[in-house]
Amino acid sequence: MKASEAAEVGRVVGETLLGTARRSGKVSGVILDRGYRAASRVAGPAHRDQVDRVHRAHRDVTARAGRAMGRGLRAVGRGITRVGVRFADGRPVVEEHGAYQAVSVLNGLYGDRLQQQHSPLSLPMAVRAQGRDVPASPEGLHAAYPEATGLIVVFLHGLIETDDWWDIRSDRNWGHPGENYSRRLRAEGTWTPVRVRYNTGLRVSDNGQQLDDLLDALVAGWPVPVRGLVLVGHSMGGLVLHSALAQTLPERRWAHLVRSTVTIGTPHQGAAIARGVARLNPALARLPGTRWLADVIASRPAGMGDLGHGNLLAQDWQGLDPGALTAPAGTVPLAAGIRHCVVIGTVPSKRDGLVAGWVGDLLVRPADARLAADRGEVDPRDIRVVGGARHLDLLNHPAVFVHLSEWLADAARRSPDGHPAPE
Repeated sequence: MKASEAAEVGRVVGETLLGTARRSGKVSGVILDRGYRAASRVAGPAHRDQVDRVHRAHRDVTARAGRAMGRGLRAVGRGITRVGVRFADGRPVVEEHGAYQAVSVLNGLYGDRLQQQHSPLSLPMAVRAQGRDVPASPEGLHAAYPEATGLIVVFLHGLIETDDWWDIRSDRNWGHPGENYSRRLRAEGTWTPVRVRYNTGLRVSDNGQQLDDLLDALVAGWPVPVRGLVLVGHSMGGLVLHSALAQTLPERRWAHLVRSTVTIGTPHQGAAIARGVARLNPALARLPGTRWLADVIASRPAGMGDLGHGNLLAQDWQGLDPGALTAPAGTVPLAAGIRHCVVIGTVPSKRDGLVAGWVGDLLVRPADARLAADRGEVDPRDIRVVGGARHLDLLNHPAVFVHLSEWLADAARRSPDGHPAPE
């Protein structure tokens, strides 16, 4: 870890601890006040002044203790900074697996604020290969992809995830370690897999703009002429890729090369669970004992708010009530001339049952994950349901790969306009 990153870890840890302590103090204060009010009623008018004096004294002591604790927690943050800086090895945090995963969670929870503060822990969007960020330049891409083909499949992870999450649960889902979609595609030799990492705490529309720029640079700097692109996104990643397609300019070459999109466990219609949490917030804010929780929910990152409504563009969220029960009607049309495919997960193996429709993959329901087949933009046959799979299972699952392979094989045979692809 670099010294600057270690120092920032100390600052963020100190602030987080302090915020937690303050919220705990508010809860304790509410309980304390309620206790003394009850005691005052029991004591009656004759002893109310005595109870109030004790109450004020108790509250003063508590406030002093809170301030002392605040100073102590700030000192903890400074101590972490000093230790971290002393033992910093100079390697970027994005090259240290454990630290990288922790920072990705931090970005998912506070990513918008980290970017606003120009924090060195704010993760920029980047191509990733072999545990490192890859410059989207001819030199960087040639070094990272020496056996590049003219067909690229781009993988985008979801909220709080990183590019490494495409490797998870290989033992359980495949029966042996190290298996994943990228490894299988490299072995087949037709498509070159490229993983992209981004700050999941940012607005989907902001990440869509960044992806637009990155894909433009990727195509321009690729070692061989690019003949086709397929974009694959898990959860939030599916929203980001559709946002990029909706915002790109006609002169951007990459968009004309896209043959298919594949979204996996993506809440296109908005995630009901996210809207439900937001809906509770006004009620929580009205009660002194739960106001702290309302503050926590209200401070969630912008990207997490977009998940509740399936927002793609800035106009989707500007002026939107975050507590609304229903998602927008889906006014952003899907990119034309592209095959749009969807994978939906359900925990129950029986994919079409009542329970499967209700729980989905535990985070996204089938109804939330469906693209607008009724508008003719998606072939209903390209909406596939994988039973017995939880949300994270979909990142690395043999049944998902069966569908992905089918769509990639078709995409390799045709150009974006539906005609046979040139060799």
